[in-house]
Amino acid sequence: MLKIALLCTVATAVVLYLLISSISTRRRHAVAAKQLGCRPAPTEYNPDPLGLVNLFKTLRANRKSQILEYIRGVFDDVSLRMNKTVYSYDTNILGDRVFFTCDPRNIQALLATQFKDFELGKIRTGAFAPLLGHGIFSADGKQWEHSRALLRPQFSRDQVKDLDLEEKHVQNLLRALPVKADSWTSTTDIQPLISRFTMDSASEFLFGESTNIQLSALSEEAAAKNAEDRAFVESFEACQDRMAKALLLNEFYFVILTKKHRDDCRLCHRYIDRFVHKALGRDSKQDPVESSKKEKYVFLESLVNETRDPIEIRNQLLSILLAGRDTTASLLSFLFLMLVQHPEVFNKLRSLIIEDFGTFKSPLNLTFANLKACSYLQWCINETLRLYPSVPLNGRRCTRDTSLPFGGGEDGLSPVFIPAGTEIAYLVYVMQRQPDFWGPDADIFRPERWQNHKYGFEYLPFNGGPRICLGQQFALTKAAYVTVRLLQRFDKLDGSSVPPGPIKWAVTLTGKPKDGVRLRLHVAAED
Repeated sequence: MLKIALLCTVATAVVLYLLISSISTRRRHAVAAKQLGCRPAPTEYNPDPLGLVNLFKTLRANRKSQILEYIRGVFDDVSLRMNKTVYSYDTNILGDRVFFTCDPRNIQALLATQFKDFELGKIRTGAFAPLLGHGIFSADGKQWEHSRALLRPQFSRDQVKDLDLEEKHVQNLLRALPVKADSWTSTTDIQPLISRFTMDSASEFLFGESTNIQLSALSEEAAAKNAEDRAFVESFEACQDRMAKALLLNEFYFVILTKKHRDDCRLCHRYIDRFVHKALGRDSKQDPVESSKKEKYVFLESLVNETRDPIEIRNQLLSILLAGRDTTASLLSFLFLMLVQHPEVFNKLRSLIIEDFGTFKSPLNLTFANLKACSYLQWCINETLRLYPSVPLNGRRCTRDTSLPFGGGEDGLSPVFIPAGTEIAYLVYVMQRQPDFWGPDADIFRPERWQNHKYGFEYLPFNGGPRICLGQQFALTKAAYVTVRLLQRFDKLDGSSVPPGPIKWAVTLTGKPKDGVRLRLHVAAED
């Protein structure tokens, strides 16, 4: 009986402590919010105090590849309830407050003007660490600053301008699109072809050796020869899928990181370590004459001149591979869906490409500078990234009690108090489709809108502030080059096999078309 009484006393004390602590925290937050002039933000309807129903709805939407539409719908529902357009709202996931925003002013504060108030946070770093360690996309503070300084020189203009290695991989991409007697290809889902192309291209840029995953898909003999490469790609993709699902569980992210996940991470590490140890085994102080004779720039070889830590090199390589491969594949997949849905844009773009860059067999002026100068090509890429950003939703965690400048009060013009530890989700997808920022045709693909449009934080396909994407020009240049070469080769697209209606998303760490990109392509007369 004495033990039971003691346990009851301890339990009562714990409950009282938690209650008093909660009341004290609320009072402290109320005082801080008042001092900062903050007002409450609108809230998502929560039928239960722990937000379990909303979490279930979110997970169900993700399983149906409707997560972006679901979140956009929540913004619409809150706006309807508040009788005004709402750009930010509060919700509750497993008892924790999460603040959602698509307000470019809040996002600018989050990523730039109040950068030190926010970080990736323990959930993202914890979910990413088994695969990426403390690479640039899974580090905060000094570790992130070190990674940034280490990697920035590797994306100089000279490296981005080197387009020679792309052509070999474009030719391998075309081998997967054989042409029949009528000059048309078979109906083919080009999305996996594009993903293989970007993997081969990114791996050669990073490691000096391609995964050759495109060739593996062409024959059983090549597949057997490149079995290790294929196993790496499959494990790499599986890891990314689990990492994205883990983020949805907030504080309980670790539930998704199973033994299978750890095994796949180890396989990826072993694969990358081969290249790292090979590079470290070379003499890092190359003879200048020999160095000048190198045929191509290799990211890894430059990286080992900056650090000799094999784990750090591996972490950074995997991080850049993740970003460089999937974002470019996403952009190209959505761009070709836009071109097949808008034949007038395709015809105009192709005419300008032939005029500026010649034909497939006789290409002219295919340089970094000329690709950048081809305005209509850049407009098409910008407009695709506006409607279909490669990273459509992202997040940060607050490091200290602070505020975001807008979203509070009846008119939404007051600051919102953000206590330390709050998770903030910012929705680039929703922001870049807001009619208030982009006009009444915000959901329409119209490249001409970029003729006079000057944008700020309302257009954010590559993030912003100190963490803006280092590889932005690398990705845009690669996408432009591939687009030019494919439109030189093919003069017509048949998208009759593309499902009608709005394009459905599949979202992991990046977005891509859920139903693929099923097309027939017609070879231009020259070929």
